[in-house]
Amino acid sequence: MSTMGFSADIMHDFVAKEIRNIYSSYDGWNCTMKETGDGYDAIAVLERHNGGHRECVKILVSFARDFAPDHLDELRVPVKSYDGTLARHSFAVLLPANANMASVPAGVPVLTMRSFAFEGKELIWVKKPVRKEDAAKSAA
Repeated sequence: MSTMGFSADIMHDFVAKEIRNIYSSYDGWNCTMKETGDGYDAIAVLERHNGGHRECVKILVSFARDFAPDHLDELRVPVKSYDGTLARHSFAVLLPANANMASVPAGVPVLTMRSFAFEGKELIWVKKPVRKEDAAKSAA
């Protein structure tokens, strides 16, 4: 496995965890990730049955500093279910903190990553702060 692929997998693991925190499996959401072919970008497809209806949410995950709206058309296309009916459909974009959102069209919901952010032009991994109890245990 190449280093680049390994990094992408870890980045997508962190992002998938963030998405699962918003769209929990406890609420019936099932998430699948689909590569877009543009670097690390991917589309998360979330589906569930709720109250006799099928719901689908597509989230474009981009690690780019300047958002490119290349895959927005794909997000807007509703997903047909196995019986041919359309699901209740919504979509959003998930970007690193401090990304340039100027090219995100009005009306497109934007979610911000907690695991990744831009510091200047560099994409950085945002680590969780060390809890005082953990620091005291490691110092002992």
